[in-house]
Amino acid sequence: MTPPSGWISYTPGDNSHLTDDQRTLVEQRIKERNDRRGALLGVVEVRVYEHDAEPQVGFPPGSELGVETSPEAIASIVSRAREELAHWR
Repeated sequence: MTPPSGWISYTPGDNSHLTDDQRTLVEQRIKERNDRRGALLGVVEVRVYEHDAEPQVGFPPGSELGVETSPEAIASIVSRAREELAHWR
């Protein structure tokens, strides 16, 4: 296999255009990244409109936190999201 140059995006659905080697490499990278990140705690989202913004925290199926989680724990993930967004470019 030739050394990878750039990256390959892998999305759900038909990836028959990828070679077996590419598919294996991409799936391995996804698994490694997921292992490093750990479990999903929740989703912090801000929808931005022309004259307003709408923040929310969601707990999709499988997330570690939920609606019964303490406000302090939820505030903690919002704070982490704020810090990450401050460094986003």
